[in-house]
Amino acid sequence: MSRAPIRVFRLLGQAARAGRALSRDRRATAAVEAALILPVALTMLALLIYGAEAFNVQRKVTLTARTVTDLVSQTAPMYVSSQPSIQQSTVVTDLSYASCVMAPYSPCLNPNSNLEMVVSEVQVNSDQTDAKVIWSQPYNSATPRTAGTTVTLPTGMGTGQAGAYYILGEVTYVYTPLNFYTPTSAMTLHDSIYLAPRGAASLALLVGQ
Repeated sequence: MSRAPIRVFRLLGQAARAGRALSRDRRATAAVEAALILPVALTMLALLIYGAEAFNVQRKVTLTARTVTDLVSQTAPMYVSSQPSIQQSTVVTDLSYASCVMAPYSPCLNPNSNLEMVVSEVQVNSDQTDAKVIWSQPYNSATPRTAGTTVTLPTGMGTGQAGAYYILGEVTYVYTPLNFYTPTSAMTLHDSIYLAPRGAASLALLVGQ
């Protein structure tokens, strides 16, 4: 009997074993590729999540600054010795209500230490680029601006407005990203809004009332 068929079967067997080995090698290659790609993919996902949440928190910071400035500037003034005025307690209440805009990142009416707010009245200087602080009311352990100091106005805001008064609302929030895969340090988000008083040219602060 010819040995040719036996050799053929042996060759086929060797080919089959080689094919199985190649298949295993391909699976190993895929596993190596996944191991290399996965950390990069997770890092990109983490950055996407951090960026989206930071954008949302910054938007809330801006809305909070707008809210407190709007509340104070539209308060109907009290007149004390013919001077339009606002009670300090009213300003504090407005700050407290505005803090609710930061929920759920900071509890409504009981903000955490990450949130600080300051509302001030400023008067545009004669140079029309700076303004002098008339009064300043802090909230939640924030540091008030010192009366008589100056702030730099946004470009063009003071043009033709020498002597005019503005209410300045400032909000600062320390945002700590979620600890997802890649640890990220806290970042300080801030925004400020200027609005002119609605009911009078200026509002004196009645401290202690």
